[in-house]
Amino acid sequence: MDKVKKWFFEEEDEDDEVYESIDTNVEDDQVKATSMFEKAKSTKTSDAVKALSANKDSHLVLFEPRAYGETQEIAIYLKQKRAAVVNLHRLQKEQSKRVIDFLSGVIFAIEGDIQQIGPKIFLCTPKNIGVTGNITMDDADTDE
Repeated sequence: MDKVKKWFFEEEDEDDEVYESIDTNVEDDQVKATSMFEKAKSTKTSDAVKALSANKDSHLVLFEPRAYGETQEIAIYLKQKRAAVVNLHRLQKEQSKRVIDFLSGVIFAIEGDIQQIGPKIFLCTPKNIGVTGNITMDDADTDE
């Protein structure tokens, strides 16, 4: 047992002498301050953020059209492989239906997906962006 202690502690002492000019106390304090679970959580989160930022094709654009004529701009973004959230609150019911019909055709053409994520709010995604999960709507929310 003494040999093992001597091996560990003597090696550390030698390293301290060689690297005296480097201050490592800041790093040691940060490592001690976070628990094992916090490290795992922050690692997973940072890995997810890195993966998302590494994919330059994935962009999310928000739209709030005030007229049917603005839907072509949404279609252009979808064709450029960008996701779009479309808020139809500013349109009348008939215009909203026309916009959804047009966007449904665009989504079909680019093999994407369209989902309602709120009352009069839709998520349109191209083929390269996957969406998991579902949002359930109350009957009162969909009638608005």
